[in-house]
Amino acid sequence: MSPPPHQLYATLFTEADQARLVGFSCGDAMWSRHVGEWILGSDVLDSMKKGTRVWLFETVDGVVVGFGSLGITRRRWPPPSGDYAKVALIPMLGIAEQFHGQPPDPEWRYSKQIMGHLIGEAQELAIATGGLTWLVLHVHQENLRAIRFYQQCGFELILGVVGQNNHLVMKLWIGE
Repeated sequence: MSPPPHQLYATLFTEADQARLVGFSCGDAMWSRHVGEWILGSDVLDSMKKGTRVWLFETVDGVVVGFGSLGITRRRWPPPSGDYAKVALIPMLGIAEQFHGQPPDPEWRYSKQIMGHLIGEAQELAIATGGLTWLVLHVHQENLRAIRFYQQCGFELILGVVGQNNHLVMKLWIGE
């Protein structure tokens, strides 16, 4: 049986993969440019040295659709003034601009596949480490499309918390 036509495949990202991503762009919006610069520059490599796992998501033909990342960090929990605790964090997630909203079938949407992979990895990490209960991400407050998407994936905005560069904090329960 052949794989579904829009199935993405996750492969762990390595420094050598940056050459394959020359020209990769998530779009022209300020936050989209930042995401593209992260994966193409030294920030992704610095993050990986600190334990962040990064995946490329590709079609069966090897076309890179996007990337996602997952790590563990210490944050005040609950924000903004709780005790320090370890949480799972999605530092960056990006989809190449030509694949935004693709494919048309919502069940196979690339963004949904990438986020499903990251959530699954975070749940496995929570079990393996014992004690992680939250998956957290930051999203620019003007990136309404991303906020809606993350909410559809089960994330909730943490009201009253605005991080650096006007980023909102969103959380998803991954504990047992």
